[in-house]
Amino acid sequence: MAAQFDITKLMQTIPGLDVPNLKNSKGHGFNCFLYDGLFLFAPPTLLLKGKSPIAGLQSIKEAAMKDDDVIICAYPKCGTHWLWEVIEMLKSGVIEYRKETKETRMIEIIYKDGIDAIPTPRVLNTHLPLRMLPKQVVEKKVKCIQIMRNPKDVCVSYFNHYRNMVPPLGYEGDFAEFTEAFVTGKQLAGSPAVPVLDLVYEDMKHDPVKSVKDVARFLGLTTTDQFCEDVAFACSFKKMKQIDKDRKLGTAIDIWREGSEGTFYRKGEIGDWKNWFTVAESERFDQMWNKKMKDSGFKFTYTPV
Repeated sequence: MAAQFDITKLMQTIPGLDVPNLKNSKGHGFNCFLYDGLFLFAPPTLLLKGKSPIAGLQSIKEAAMKDDDVIICAYPKCGTHWLWEVIEMLKSGVIEYRKETKETRMIEIIYKDGIDAIPTPRVLNTHLPLRMLPKQVVEKKVKCIQIMRNPKDVCVSYFNHYRNMVPPLGYEGDFAEFTEAFVTGKQLAGSPAVPVLDLVYEDMKHDPVKSVKDVARFLGLTTTDQFCEDVAFACSFKKMKQIDKDRKLGTAIDIWREGSEGTFYRKGEIGDWKNWFTVAESERFDQMWNKKMKDSGFKFTYTPV
């Protein structure tokens, strides 16, 4: 049987770990620790190998960056898996799916030692903010690609992701409870002098070939129109969902509930939030989102193009 997350035991054995109460009145919420203003999952003891997650996160700052590194930066459920596969194909020049999963290249999971051990060329990914990334990201002007998605579809996708995970990672509450946690920030989750390409999930869905070409151009890669079309086809949502089911996470840990699809890919649709939000929930979400993001300049597509 695959190893399970023993987060309670872990938190009891790590001195100085700031563990806030993110449970609601029904006892539903998230088992996270607070570090540098961000709620994070404590990795399982199997991956920590006796080390503190704080020490691991601190080590990231000293990881050595290479001139040809690429980092995908995104909030969870905005298309990181999808974009990672696209970039890997573009950089390799071959229409071939990686045997590894993107989690084996995820900065906040592998820490400094894991980053340093990956051979070049490296396509890394993260949900961390710039201030927590390696110092050399700015010093060497490492290319970063940020992908965003309309927050209501992110909320729906994130809810389904969590409820399909095994306890204590999985979320036991209903969608209304999850939405409240999402808009109030009681859950997981600017680039000066760093070359950043901003992508939007909905644009990638609407015109995947153009998005692939935009990425190749940003990375300075020489590609043909046909190859970009081949990459877009190979990385279609339907194909990527099947590939994700066929390969393993890369660790001995099974994070999915029995009976779930067992994949990071669910629907990938634009506007699926309308099947989940009530009118009242949608209006409340808009009020809180607009208040927090009024000066961000971000505009999202909320319905199918």
